[in-house]
Amino acid sequence: MSDTNNCDTRPPEPDGSVCNTENCLLKFDGYWWWTNYPFNISNTGYWFNDQQWDPRLAFVDEDGLHLQMQQTQLPNSHMQWSSIEVVLWGQDTEPNGPNPPPRFYPGYGTYLVAASTAGSFGNNLANNACFGAFTYRFDVDSSQTNTHHELDMIECSRWGKLSDPTNAQFTLQPWEPSGNVHRITLQDTGEITIVLQWLGAAQPVTYAIYYGLYDLGSLPATPDITWTTASSQNAYIPTDACQTVHLNLWRQPPGVVTPDGNQEVIVKRFQYQAAG
Repeated sequence: MSDTNNCDTRPPEPDGSVCNTENCLLKFDGYWWWTNYPFNISNTGYWFNDQQWDPRLAFVDEDGLHLQMQQTQLPNSHMQWSSIEVVLWGQDTEPNGPNPPPRFYPGYGTYLVAASTAGSFGNNLANNACFGAFTYRFDVDSSQTNTHHELDMIECSRWGKLSDPTNAQFTLQPWEPSGNVHRITLQDTGEITIVLQWLGAAQPVTYAIYYGLYDLGSLPATPDITWTTASSQNAYIPTDACQTVHLNLWRQPPGVVTPDGNQEVIVKRFQYQAAG
């Protein structure tokens, strides 16, 4: 992996946070996950992307890592719909203790996220919210066309266009160039496994969806949906410095869609296997 000396070093729990876990961290599937990422990004507390984010809407139990979207009230705010984002902070290699574990920045390799929802990803969730899984670097890397090293493994949403036959997408960033958003149609299912293969800078990346819950050792031979980027898109495939993994469940553009009820995604498995 590339040098990480300039990686974001924001403290996990600054003054003013409303986390309900030590250091705003949760332990899940061999890693520590940070619930406080959205705090003060725009110097407005838990508010960005035109909506409220509440770190209390993530928790871990025997079923997995729960991401919830529901109406909550934060200090100096009113009851309103709140979203959740968690970020891979570090590996679970030693006791957490009073201090957060060291930051870990996974790079080239294979990423797997297996998740479930009570209704379905293809219709219920896509009509009400967006479930996202992606790599992201907080600070801008001006040496790259993809300045935040963002590879969107999935964005499951119709974005308020409820008549759209597609309901999710694989995305390269920046998304504006033609072909960088690859829309897909998920079946009306409540269990999916998402896999990203990112093997090097300026090399094609492969995205895949499998219906059902799997790990890297039990994946079916053929994915149900797959997309490999074209060589003409290699300029958007970044180097591997300072990016980590984000998982979120958030509102489609407020004012376009109001969720018809509470939403939840349970992440059942996360795996990262380094390339090489």
